[in-house]
Amino acid sequence: MSWIKKKQWTLLLISLCLIALLLTACSDDSTPFSFPKSELPIISFQGFNIPQFPTAQGQLNFAKSGFPDQKEKKAALEIVFKIFPEAKLQCGNAALYLAYMNLGYDYRFAAKKDYYHAIADYHKVIKNFKEYPEILVKAFWYLGWIHCDLLNEIETGLSYFRHIVKTYPNIEMGISSPVPWVSLVYPLTATGDQVVKQPANKQWASLALLEIIRHSPDRIETFNAFDMLWENYSNTVSTGLAIKLMLKNKRYAQKALPYIEKYLALNIANKFLAREIKENAKKY
Repeated sequence: MSWIKKKQWTLLLISLCLIALLLTACSDDSTPFSFPKSELPIISFQGFNIPQFPTAQGQLNFAKSGFPDQKEKKAALEIVFKIFPEAKLQCGNAALYLAYMNLGYDYRFAAKKDYYHAIADYHKVIKNFKEYPEILVKAFWYLGWIHCDLLNEIETGLSYFRHIVKTYPNIEMGISSPVPWVSLVYPLTATGDQVVKQPANKQWASLALLEIIRHSPDRIETFNAFDMLWENYSNTVSTGLAIKLMLKNKRYAQKALPYIEKYLALNIANKFLAREIKENAKKY
């Protein structure tokens, strides 16, 4: 394995560990339930027998459920467009899932060409669902993530995160995402000491600001992003993680230090994040 490949893997692992600290609950647009296939009409589509649900949301929920065969899952997503073409929100979410599927079962093993196939499909989502900001913000987010974390095209990725902050400051993360690390950020369930006393609102913009802080090479931009994060989203786990990140960088630590006591007093962070913030602060 070349040193470049090792560096890419190291960055991905750091990214996953970083995001895993954002442990809190997230609402989802689907509810786990069994699908009564035998009671529903069956449609033969792309070589698979797919049950037809009475609603677009039911059809989408089925398509988002577990499939042993990725080709069958793709067919289940594509049939949403065929059966419910007027249900734009559900079709938009299906399109997002299909775009992500370009990265395969595990994006960490995807080829570079797969990244660009996904990018192309996310741009199609943006073109086809211009009137649905809850769809657009997710497409822009994935574009930022792919460019920054997978392709190491930092400036291109940052441009998408900046766009989210500017254009979608209040879009909540209330629609489920297929990206594994988003499930780590906002798991559907949390137990024991991992439960965080976090308000229900979790905006994409707060995470976009965190990504700007994490990736931007510009000190002024980093400080401005933190100021905006504190002013608008202080009661989020994203802010706590931003403080932790800045404490690990001597160039940024003095900026974060005055906010530690204020943030911990909000009782947002779980005990693990709170402990790490305190430990990192001791260095100063």
